[in-house]
Amino acid sequence: MKKLFTLALLLGALQFSWAQSCEKKSCGPEGTKTEEAAVIKTMRTDVQSVLTKMSQSKVVFDKQVASMKIEKGESDDESLLFLSQAVTAIRYEVTSKLDADKQIAALKEYKPAAALSKQQMVSSLKKEIELLSNQLENL
Repeated sequence: MKKLFTLALLLGALQFSWAQSCEKKSCGPEGTKTEEAAVIKTMRTDVQSVLTKMSQSKVVFDKQVASMKIEKGESDDESLLFLSQAVTAIRYEVTSKLDADKQIAALKEYKPAAALSKQQMVSSLKKEIELLSNQLENL
């Protein structure tokens, strides 16, 4: 729980340091803001798929976690924060409810890395979402 709280604080601090604004029509070179939004939207969909797998699993997961809906933030940074918090809660729930022998090796060994940039955070979240999805498919 202490790690979860520390991660949430770190992500909150990073959110303020990454604050970006984007006019409705011009979003930066080569539509980078639009591309970021598409990546985040895909990750949100992937997390919702993981949550669906949890709710349909034979393993009894906490209903509050399994029935979460990932909110769209008012900015990309806020959306990433919501995704990160959800993924952390899901990982905790999955790893605490499954015996070690039922966990895939990659998830057992996974340790979230400190994100020094938004790109690193997105990459880390994508990896973790994929691990969780693979784990739930293997139940």
